[in-house]
Amino acid sequence: MSPGNQASESEAAAPMAACVALEAMRRRVCLSRLAVLTAIAAGPVALGVAIISAPTTAGAAAAAKPTAGRTTAAAADPPGCAQLFVGAWLLSSAGDATSAQARRAQSMASDVELPGPVAGAQSKPQSVIAVRSAQREGGTWSVTVAAHHADGSVCYYADGAGETGDSFTPGAR
Repeated sequence: MSPGNQASESEAAAPMAACVALEAMRRRVCLSRLAVLTAIAAGPVALGVAIISAPTTAGAAAAAKPTAGRTTAAAADPPGCAQLFVGAWLLSSAGDATSAQARRAQSMASDVELPGPVAGAQSKPQSVIAVRSAQREGGTWSVTVAAHHADGSVCYYADGAGETGDSFTPGAR
């Protein structure tokens, strides 16, 4: 070979170094793609693991049997029942016994008469709140309910609820 046809070592090394640099760059791109695809695939895999492990905890909760028993006075919430009754009773009228409030009051205490129209009576209450409750002997409750009216006045009503919380004997105070 003639000296003009032979390339110097430095000229041959330059393309070789460029190939090595391109190969290293290609590997980094491939590894980056693999890392991103692994992160994306981890989401559904984690969801699958969560779904597969969920029936064991849900099965344990479903296996618990509900207890059959009589509702106690604490479960019946006498202050809440008295508040609902007084609110329904005050918003009902003996002249309209078919209204929703009148039916609610009658369903809670059928032996209590609905209020009739009275000249100079208070307007309908804005809010009704149970303010005091106490359990008496024999499983009965005494509940005091306050009715707040638009003119700023407050009327108090006392309800007595039986052991099951289903009978009322209201009276105004």
